Amino acid sequence: MNNEQSARIKALLEKYKQGTCTPQEEQRVEQWLKNLNNDLADSPVNEHAVLKNIRRRVLVQIRAGRDTKVISLIPLLRIAAVLLLIPAAFYLYAALNKQPLQKLSYAAARGERKTLILPDSTEVVLNSSSVLTLSADFNETGRRVSLTGEAYFHVKHNAAKPFIITTGHMQTRVLGTQFNVHAYKNDNDYRVAVVGGRVQVSEAVAGKVKPLAGVLTRNLMITYNVLNHTASVRHTDADQVSAWQNGKLYFDEASVSEMAEALSRKYNIDIKVHDKPGQVCRYTVGFNNQPLNSVLKVLSRLAGFTYQYNKNKIIIDSPNCH
Repeated sequence: MNNEQSARIKALLEKYKQGTCTPQEEQRVEQWLKNLNNDLADSPVNEHAVLKNIRRRVLVQIRAGRDTKVISLIPLLRIAAVLLLIPAAFYLYAALNKQPLQKLSYAAARGERKTLILPDSTEVVLNSSSVLTLSADFNETGRRVSLTGEAYFHVKHNAAKPFIITTGHMQTRVLGTQFNVHAYKNDNDYRVAVVGGRVQVSEAVAGKVKPLAGVLTRNLMITYNVLNHTASVRHTDADQVSAWQNGKLYFDEASVSEMAEALSRKYNIDIKVHDKPGQVCRYTVGFNNQPLNSVLKVLSRLAGFTYQYNKNKIIIDSPNCH
């Protein structure tokens, strides 16, 4: 529950104490208060004992004849609401919002990047055409997220709650570090490059988790092939790999098709590649915020392809590769 939700609940309880609730608000609060005793019986906070003590004292006053009027439970419940104002806020929020906890999803459209601060203070930069989904209980019992696309993570350290990222069958587990995850749906290879700290990458299939390699440290990158379930580790420049978050482009042993997909996402334009079957040429090259046409000119000379604009689409013809 965030600060805004907590403030709304406290304001509602205060209105109830003052007797200024609308009929609908009063009904909601009283219905919750009637069930509060059972809800708090299993709570680690001593609210149950507080309510029990209040009831006991009021009943003693009734038996002693101090007040011959019929005593309603509503004032009693208002007293309980005030005494339990802060610790009961969570329970009231859950009761007034009966829907089950929902997963939170964040998306960056094609052609945009998005920076997120998660509830545990972890910072995430989403690359274009990417979706990050948090588990419903994120930062309560654990820190699990799923990713489609690419993201740069600066994970807040919490040894008691490891940060776990699921991308298909690949699972990345960290305690506190900075790293880049590249895992778009149409890619055959998923990659994790470590900028700092320590990362463990595993394969999770049918509930079984199997490490794909040893612990990865700075400038190590693991490539996991989703088709044959194999993995390899090599050194790379992790700062360059993650430089996309600053608008830069860096291709690390990328094919023409892979470069075209990255250009399509970054510049928000459709690009179609006519490749010669069986071509496996790969290129390593970087660009610093150049316009698309300048990038295409360099790549065409490097990889030996031609290209043309066709309405709102780019057609790349790559019969041979250098």
